[in-house]
Amino acid sequence: MKIVLPPQMNLINENRMIVTESQGVKHLLKIAVPYLLFSCIYAGIILGIEEFAGDQIYQIPTQIGSVFGLAIAFFLGFRMNSAYDRWWEARKIFGELTNNTRSFVTKIYVYYGNENNVTNSSDGPTGQKASDLISLTIEYVRQLKREMHNQKEPSFEEETVAFFSKYGINLKNKVSNELLVAITQIIEGDFSPKAGLEKNDLMQHMNRFYEIQGKAERIKNTPFLMIYSAFTRIIVTVYILLIPLFIGDIDLGGEKSNLELLAIPIMVIISTVFLTVNKLANLFGEPFSESATSVSIDQICQTIENNCLEIKQKTIGLNS
Repeated sequence: MKIVLPPQMNLINENRMIVTESQGVKHLLKIAVPYLLFSCIYAGIILGIEEFAGDQIYQIPTQIGSVFGLAIAFFLGFRMNSAYDRWWEARKIFGELTNNTRSFVTKIYVYYGNENNVTNSSDGPTGQKASDLISLTIEYVRQLKREMHNQKEPSFEEETVAFFSKYGINLKNKVSNELLVAITQIIEGDFSPKAGLEKNDLMQHMNRFYEIQGKAERIKNTPFLMIYSAFTRIIVTVYILLIPLFIGDIDLGGEKSNLELLAIPIMVIISTVFLTVNKLANLFGEPFSESATSVSIDQICQTIENNCLEIKQKTIGLNS
């Protein structure tokens, strides 16, 4: 029996997940270098103005800077923890999708392999019905990925459209929901009354698909507190602009020692650290964006699809 597979989407986003320390360093440098350059230029300008206009005419008491900096450090730490919790929850959701899909398609293969589970009125050979169910599951995983990447209405090839039409999937509606409804209807119509346990088992998997989709949509559709993000950016920027006023120059060896230039690297390091941490918090707060710091759902979904296709090939040997 020849199985016609719906067109596959094997392209994976170029922004792959960071999995090694060297990759992390490279991406961190891409984020931090612009801030580093800005801080160098700003610190140099301020120090030059101070030397030209007179030492310490603009200096603010360091105690104020210390308290201000400590408060912002705690604030950024809390923000980073919140962003990472959001990122990790998204990762767990797609881990749950992986486990549920693997178990679901395996049970499709096993349950359809028992001719006593399927009704005689079921249209088409048993192997073909199991194959189509797995194909619909693959399409569901693809569509969920697209929706997480804001591709809610993608263009499908003619072969895929014909495959959807076979099971009454309306592309004008939310495609992911239509796919779940189609899969549910097939299971409901194919299993005999004697296979109530098997059918209920598969229906439990369908419920988990709905729960997984709901969790993912909750994160996707709920912005990471834009007012909170704007407030954080403002206070960090203000603090960075005030750092030269807190530090002033450094005259360890007197005015002629040129050690006052140590103020520049100190300002640069502090400014770059605060700005980079704030940027990382913003990136981790959007786990479904298509960046290197987001959850690698393209790779996860590709792995799920490959696992499903392995099971699908086994359906060739099922009884007709």
